[in-house]
Amino acid sequence: MTGLRLSNIGKSYGETRVLSGIDLDIAVGEFVAVLGPSGCGKTTLLRLVAGFDRPDEGTITLGDRQVAGGNVMVPPEGRGIGIVFQNYALWPHMSVAENVGYALKVARLPRAEREARVARALDTVNLAPFAGRRPADLSGGQRQRVALARCLAAGSDLVLLDEPLANLDVHLRATMEDEFHRFHRESGATLVYITHDQSEAMALADRIAVMDKGRLLQCASPRQLYREPADATVAGFIGGGLVLPVEGLRPMGNGLAMADLLGTRVRLRCHAGETARPLAMASTHPADIQPVHPGEAGIPARVTARTYRGGSWSYELRPETDPSLRLPMVLPDTATPPEPGARLDLAFRDLWAIPLSGTSAPGAAPIPSSSSSHLTEQFQCA
Repeated sequence: MTGLRLSNIGKSYGETRVLSGIDLDIAVGEFVAVLGPSGCGKTTLLRLVAGFDRPDEGTITLGDRQVAGGNVMVPPEGRGIGIVFQNYALWPHMSVAENVGYALKVARLPRAEREARVARALDTVNLAPFAGRRPADLSGGQRQRVALARCLAAGSDLVLLDEPLANLDVHLRATMEDEFHRFHRESGATLVYITHDQSEAMALADRIAVMDKGRLLQCASPRQLYREPADATVAGFIGGGLVLPVEGLRPMGNGLAMADLLGTRVRLRCHAGETARPLAMASTHPADIQPVHPGEAGIPARVTARTYRGGSWSYELRPETDPSLRLPMVLPDTATPPEPGARLDLAFRDLWAIPLSGTSAPGAAPIPSSSSSHLTEQFQCA
């Protein structure tokens, strides 16, 4: 089986810097999603791993074999990597079985072995009854499974998936998420999944590598990314997170700290190495902003807008101590939802003290301070 290690990877096209200082270790059998907006460098990263492009700096290692870096450049066909493209890349004139077995035929495997491998691969993705059909006779989800079966038949221990669900409708996406889970479980392959859709990444991956502007910001489990973002960029990108300024941050031990937020003393979670700071940033999510329970003190705010979402209400609120801020809140459908103009006292049920740039937070990569300031300015201007 094959793991993947990227060490200090850099890549430029002309004077445009596309990737800088990428360090990423992916264990054998792990499912890692590379997540980021368009133009962040994730597809370039896939091309480097596949062998389509050569890195300008750093090394790429598959298992215990270096395949790129320095004077080494193993071509794509020598890396043993399976690739599932967004457009499936199936031969339209071949049957499903012929598509799945084409690489084996090129490799001159004996016919009996080739047919046995194709049959096993089609069984794994539940396409055995469709072996004789052409790609044009299949649905989008079925074509995607043919591409997966092709990787299985070739015996690929490492499979790269380039935005594989982008061309499918919502219903098929949900179905294919189940297929990817099953494919991963039954094949035992190491999967690297390129996507800009965080809901896909959250649902599928063991870990998510978040990229922005050619840099790896954090690689961690979906839950850790959501609850403990390494910097403000990650906090604002994952789960519709909010980034808020706090003052007088003071750790109390046991992963907790106190600080002033919008004129109210609040409790936050923090990483073990947190230190006292006069100014800091905290992250939270709309679902963690709630009206206080009767008898509790809270942060006074006014409802400025609300939208019915079917089973829930989305609200926009402005805190009275800083009306320039807009706070989103999500509440279940109730008989008496607050009206625009109503005053509410708010509590933040969960807050995370974003680590100071350059400190060692779990799952974090070193972050330039400009990443945090960019997101903070974006939020404050919203």
